[in-house]
Amino acid sequence: MKILDRYILKELVKFFILSVFILTLVLFLDQLHFLSEMILNRGVAVRDMLLLILYISPAFLALTIPLSVLFASLMTFSRLSGDNEIIAVRAAGISMYRLMLPVLILCTFTYLASGYIMLYLQHRGNYAFKNFILQVSMRKANFEIKERVFNNDFKDLIIYVEEREIGSSVMKGIFIYDSQQNSEPQVITAREGRFVADPETMKILLQLKDGTINRMVDKMNRYQLLTFDTYDILVDMGKGEGKYTIAKEPREMSVRELKKRMAGLRQEKKETFIEEVEIQTKYSLPFACFVFGLFGAPLGIKVHRSGKRGGLGIGLIIVIADYIFLLAGQALGREGRVSPVIALWLPNILIGGLGIYLLNRISKEAMPFEFMMKLSEFIEKVRR
Repeated sequence: MKILDRYILKELVKFFILSVFILTLVLFLDQLHFLSEMILNRGVAVRDMLLLILYISPAFLALTIPLSVLFASLMTFSRLSGDNEIIAVRAAGISMYRLMLPVLILCTFTYLASGYIMLYLQHRGNYAFKNFILQVSMRKANFEIKERVFNNDFKDLIIYVEEREIGSSVMKGIFIYDSQQNSEPQVITAREGRFVADPETMKILLQLKDGTINRMVDKMNRYQLLTFDTYDILVDMGKGEGKYTIAKEPREMSVRELKKRMAGLRQEKKETFIEEVEIQTKYSLPFACFVFGLFGAPLGIKVHRSGKRGGLGIGLIIVIADYIFLLAGQALGREGRVSPVIALWLPNILIGGLGIYLLNRISKEAMPFEFMMKLSEFIEKVRR
């Protein structure tokens, strides 16, 4: 690698790291209210909060890495052009296409990193995040159950607890009125019980021991009395809006899981637009690293007269526009109004095509200092 390549690559990496840090921080600040609510109202420890940040980081980095490539390319070439270094390089006979080699190197590494995050980390982080919220909900449920009070915080369940062990989730002397089964409301008593979460099935259970079930059946014409050693009640934590079980959503699935789900939906003759959008997003978003790198370099040269603030402003406009295109494409693709392939790849095609056009125009332009060189030669001849 030549000295010039190392010099440009160093500038690119510097702006890239700075952009990743700033953009990721902005996304975290956007979630600040949610994070503070988790700490203050739900009693989440700082250690668990750091784990929560780790879970949501892949989703943030999947967005900030491509956008940081844009800022790095834009700001680097804007600075080089503003300091007339592009003029000096081109005077040495180096073409614009040759100057794109460091950009290509950065784009390749960021594409691999972003691709790995999208294909292997993001869906796992999303699923772990949901599981974490489930665990928090369970701990919150344990915390809110009060002794000798009829607790009606859960949908269709009224719970009375005689005693709670200090420093433990075990409850004793339990009385429950359960109307989750509308046709057969039942009264349950148990010696003890506790809330447990099952990460495998993504359920919250109220696990009871040594109790009885009193139930009216056959339209209240027959009475049943059942005894049990252990009995589990599936608890709805949504207070009327949630589901009994939390299944994986498309954003929490790998490509293999999405394709398997699509095959099942097609057998049932159902639409698969949502799953197709998720698959295309996993591939199109990392490829944006190449698109933004190609677009940012010639654009930076074009806007160098505006200075760093001008380049930063244009970069922000492009970021906002790309984000709008991404959200609009995903929405249209999920509804089936536009093919998911077109919806997710069209922004890359448009921005990439514009980048190639700008690069081609700049490479064909006459040297900015060519007229000055000819004028200098003419003055020297006149002096002689």
